[in-house]
Amino acid sequence: MTWHIVASLQELPPGESMRVTVDGEPVALFNLNGTVHATHNRCTHGKASLADGYVEGDCVECPLHEGVFHIPTGKALSGPVSVPLRIYPVRVDDGQISVDDAAVG
Repeated sequence: MTWHIVASLQELPPGESMRVTVDGEPVALFNLNGTVHATHNRCTHGKASLADGYVEGDCVECPLHEGVFHIPTGKALSGPVSVPLRIYPVRVDDGQISVDDAAVG
C-alpha cells in the first residue's frame, strides 16, 4: 500500500466532490456526510469526469449519459453503464485526505 496525500478535508466539505490525481490516475473524491470516498474519475461508459457529476445520496450520475454509480462500492446501478468503477482506500489523518494507489475492482 502506498498512500498519497491528495487534499485537505477543508477543501472537500460534505456534499462536495473534486478531482485529484493519484500516481498518474484520475480519481474523484466524494464527501458523503463526512465520510470521504474515492473512485476512478472516469465513467466506464463515456469517459466523462464523475467529479463533475450529480451526487444524490451515495450515488453519482455521470454528466455525459446519466449512468449512475454507487460511490462506496463503485457498482454500476443504471444504464447505460454496466462496468463498475474502481474504488480506492481512503484515510483522513489530521485533516489530510490520503488515497492508496491500489484500486479495488
